[in-house]
Amino acid sequence: MLDSLKSLLTFKSVDKCISERNYDLAMEKLNELINDGYKPNEVFLKRGQLCHKLLMLEDAYSDFTYIITHCTNKTSAYFERMMINFEISNFYEAILDAEKVLLEYPDNFDIKRIKLLSYIYSDQIDTAREYALNFFENNKYKTIQFLLNETAKNVAEDSLAKGLKILDIVEEIDHENPIKILKEANIYGLAGDTQKENDLMNRLVSVFPKYFISHFKFSDIYEERDLLETCFLLELRVFDKQNIFAYPMSILEGYKYNSEGHIIDSKECFERAIEINPNKPEAYVLLAQTLQLMSGYNNPELKQEAEENYRKALKIYEEQKLVLRADDMKRQIKHLNSTINLI
Repeated sequence: MLDSLKSLLTFKSVDKCISERNYDLAMEKLNELINDGYKPNEVFLKRGQLCHKLLMLEDAYSDFTYIITHCTNKTSAYFERMMINFEISNFYEAILDAEKVLLEYPDNFDIKRIKLLSYIYSDQIDTAREYALNFFENNKYKTIQFLLNETAKNVAEDSLAKGLKILDIVEEIDHENPIKILKEANIYGLAGDTQKENDLMNRLVSVFPKYFISHFKFSDIYEERDLLETCFLLELRVFDKQNIFAYPMSILEGYKYNSEGHIIDSKECFERAIEINPNKPEAYVLLAQTLQLMSGYNNPELKQEAEENYRKALKIYEEQKLVLRADDMKRQIKHLNSTINLI
């Protein structure tokens, strides 16, 4: 009993040693616990993680493999070994370990991320393409975001060929993505291929406007936008050199602030959109909805301002002969007034 309590206290003290960067003492305690046979699964895992932290990769690999071979709870060890395999470019082994972890955590995005990159870096491009298209079907913008981030890391490390491999997968997911084209042009520029760089930059000029228009639609202004998509589209602002899309960019920024709970910032964005183009109805509707939210249905001034904006949108929709939209504004105004009367 006393020995077990002593081992428990020793094991708990290891984290304190690591936090204080007393790694030698932490390793000494873990070795002692292993010799005593105390909870091999937990102790070997902790020692393997410490070895990994200290870049003692062979020792870490050995500890995780021991758990996989001898212990019942293997998932954490598979995960840790997967990370080491990925770091040392054992991509085939990383894929196998990832598959083991995914049996228990089938929806874990980070593990699937490692698996996809392992397919790419091991030149299993067809498999990578299929995996990306199938799995990331419902995570498009999150997928593109991490792939572009990985591209940037590779370029920073002068791994230009790896960067181009990743961009090939982005091409499959989102064919004319302007950020992808820009990064590709930068890579060819770094590689000294100015002709290819110029060709891509010329393509970028023609691609951006139609790409943005195809992705941004006002038809869903009453639906909650996906925050990742909104942030992604806002990144395209850098390509709008002539500020042609100032109005929809302000709308998007308002969506972003609204999704993040920054209601006052959201209100200011929609007001700015109205200043940019007072002849479009969407910003009036969104501003009215925001004012309604801010009022909490008990602030007469904000509700009156909300009604004024609904009426401005109603007038524009009627002039455009958009009957369904106009009827919707009438319903919004009726609902707003009925709420006022109840209060």
